[in-house]
Amino acid sequence: MFSSSCFADGKKFFPMRLFCKPLLYRWFRSKVGKSKGTKSFSFPKSLQDHEKTVFFLPEDKKIAKTILDELPEESLKTILFIAHGDLEILLEKKKATASYYTDKGCRYGEPLFERLEYQVKAYSPVACVYLGPFKPQFLYLALASGAALRVGFDCAKEYPFLNVSLHPLKTISPARMMARYFVKEPKD
Repeated sequence: MFSSSCFADGKKFFPMRLFCKPLLYRWFRSKVGKSKGTKSFSFPKSLQDHEKTVFFLPEDKKIAKTILDELPEESLKTILFIAHGDLEILLEKKKATASYYTDKGCRYGEPLFERLEYQVKAYSPVACVYLGPFKPQFLYLALASGAALRVGFDCAKEYPFLNVSLHPLKTISPARMMARYFVKEPKD
């Protein structure tokens, strides 16, 4: 079942395990609460100016490595990476700030998930980057972060969790394309 991997074990979350995707998204949206209006943002300027960003790294080590290698070193100082525990060595080599999760610990209601939620909210990011694959509980974290800019690829269906949907180019991988948005354009 789709939502069984989204919630902690136990009776408390059993009904949510039976939700179809639209109901599941509605439930997570309601947990965030009503927003206080739309905040303005500038894309890609927010990323280029190295404003506080939460970056959900894909679990694929090759893709994660590509992103980390392509990001400007200056950006690494203002990014909080949310990453699977398998990526810890890779992030430590880059001296990047990260919060790690495990497969079981990344479910809503688990203590580890509650810690991730607290860290994401406390970081108060201006931007949030989520390349996918889209997990409802992580989409929830993106929206709950309070970031005005929440960007991903081919994610129009994930609105309001993500509010900027980019389309990958055939000539460049989404990982490289996203990393390049963090590079400032040279001034003429």
